[in-house]
Amino acid sequence: MPTTTLLKVLVIEDDPLTASRITSNLIGLGWSVDFAASGKAALKQQQQQQYDVILLDTTLPDMCPKEVYTQMKDEQGSTTPVLCMRTDTFDAPLRHEDDIIPDVSDVRDIIARCQSAVNSSAYSASA
Repeated sequence: MPTTTLLKVLVIEDDPLTASRITSNLIGLGWSVDFAASGKAALKQQQQQQYDVILLDTTLPDMCPKEVYTQMKDEQGSTTPVLCMRTDTFDAPLRHEDDIIPDVSDVRDIIARCQSAVNSSAYSASA
């Protein structure tokens, strides 16, 4: 895999196998990864920690993912890029710094999209 910038990532995923696969691969790159299995836990973690990118599963057990996204972006004023996974159940319009991950099993794509989102976000912040 190509060299990447070390990132701090929040993975919001309720499926333990998917969460484990994603977090293990990101940790293997030397990235710092936090995990939340619910929307409420994710919102709490985001309030306590600054992340470079957030991976948001759109099938959460406790909250509508659109509500989680809206609270992160509007109520908490976050400009952190959010990459939405399993978007067939997600109908919120995404902001320019955000993206969609069409296949959660494609870890290389997840890594590339994380890196791209952070690079785009850094460029926007400096412009």
